[in-house]
Amino acid sequence: MFITMTLSLLDQELEKIEKALTRISDENVWEKLKEGTNSIGNLCLHLAGNEYHNIVSSIGGHPFTRERSAEFLAEGGYSCKELYSRLANVREQSRSILTALTEEELDREVTVQYPPDAGIATYNRPISRLLYHLTVHYGYHTGQIVYMTRLLQEQDNNILKWKH
Repeated sequence: MFITMTLSLLDQELEKIEKALTRISDENVWEKLKEGTNSIGNLCLHLAGNEYHNIVSSIGGHPFTRERSAEFLAEGGYSCKELYSRLANVREQSRSILTALTEEELDREVTVQYPPDAGIATYNRPISRLLYHLTVHYGYHTGQIVYMTRLLQEQDNNILKWKH
């Protein structure tokens, strides 16, 4: 039940990002609204990297390939379509790993490894807590993406069903 709910919530957030990415240009996706902030492209790379790191690598045991600082330093290199494909590809990998878990495994602790120079300490978390945090984190950045899209899009259209 928890795993199904987690995937459902993450999929709903990914749908919001997909809608947002169809409303802006490939140039706008890399625009920073203020110096020292992130672009939508940076946030998409960050969400893909974070989900891969926590689910695919830490829970699923796949190799750690994340370069977290590069997610925030990127200033281009991917179109809106490519960013969405990256997010969707990671989600399918996550879905494969999470649907293979049993509810009993949610209490199992996993190690979330960071390289020594990352500025973030490696830590252990039960899978349920890791997934809860990841879902909240994903929703937080999705909200940023939706809001920034609203400011950057050419027409004044709502992205979600309600005005925001």
